Amino acid sequence: MVAAMVPQADGYAERDAALLRFRTGRNENPQQRRHNQANFNGFLRSMRMIRMWFCLWLFCATAFSQELPLLGISHIAFRISAIEKARAFYHGVLGYDEAFDDKTPNGQLSIAYFKVNDNQYVEIINKIVPDRDVLMSHIGFYTDDIKKLHKMMAERGLVVGKIIDGKDGNRRFTIQKPPGIVLEYIEFLQYGPHSWQRQSTGKYLSDHRISTHLLHDGFVVTDFEAARHFWVDQLGFKVMWEYKPDNVRVRLLHLRLPGPSGEYVEIGNPTKPVTGKKQLGVVAHVSLEVSDIQAAYREVQDHGYTENLRPPMYGPDHRWQLNLYDPDGTRVEFMTPIQMNNDTNNAKQ
Repeated sequence: MVAAMVPQADGYAERDAALLRFRTGRNENPQQRRHNQANFNGFLRSMRMIRMWFCLWLFCATAFSQELPLLGISHIAFRISAIEKARAFYHGVLGYDEAFDDKTPNGQLSIAYFKVNDNQYVEIINKIVPDRDVLMSHIGFYTDDIKKLHKMMAERGLVVGKIIDGKDGNRRFTIQKPPGIVLEYIEFLQYGPHSWQRQSTGKYLSDHRISTHLLHDGFVVTDFEAARHFWVDQLGFKVMWEYKPDNVRVRLLHLRLPGPSGEYVEIGNPTKPVTGKKQLGVVAHVSLEVSDIQAAYREVQDHGYTENLRPPMYGPDHRWQLNLYDPDGTRVEFMTPIQMNNDTNNAKQ
């Protein structure tokens, strides 16, 4: 029995030796060995590339899986040509107190801050830029963690500026000239405990305010797909409503901010470019929420705004709206929450 097993053992040894020669290539000629080695190296490079792309995909998926820590719209800024006329509108008609202002080194007014509520302001910039017909300067959003927000946005491939300490006591950073829309920049800030805004908490909240909530802002759009990609794919805003009157072309999008505020931005998809200061002032607008559109209609008249004032309209988004215009032609829109009943006599939420 022992002798019979010896050839079998030699057979295993011969097989193992053949396997070793195959793995080491000792039974191959030099040209074949180089060819096999090149194929093997190519395989390794392919595996490394697949691994790199998988890690990149995993990183991007992680970066985009979390909502940006945005708490809401902090402010909207418009340029104006005459500060006293602007004050007569934003304070006299809309009812907002001028909580504080910023001045140039020589003492001239630079920016006036009209307070909507403790977290939201309309900023009026006392300077018109020559050859710029869009008077909306920028929009601001606020967060409770500026470092986290900055890091998340950088990880998403957005070109964000450095975090700086603002003159008003807030930490902030910007995205300059956002794609597809006409804005000088978008500002992201965290209110500091000793900032102008926090020092005025509970103050400058006039009883004459027609609205106490800045609901949304609309922009002049130059490239709809670029704007949609920026707001939806990169910033993570959610489509909450789209207007497609012909069931083919999207004409308007309402994009809700991440977080609990329910506030949103509006981007349009015009069939032809919007031109002319008057039309641009209609498109680049701010929307202020009211519960009763008829009460708002009466109040603006009581506050002295009657010229070219038209009655409220019922929009395709099932909201009542009332349009006013500041002295430089920027549209200010009062808007109700969604109301499925378009009866003007019952236009109250």
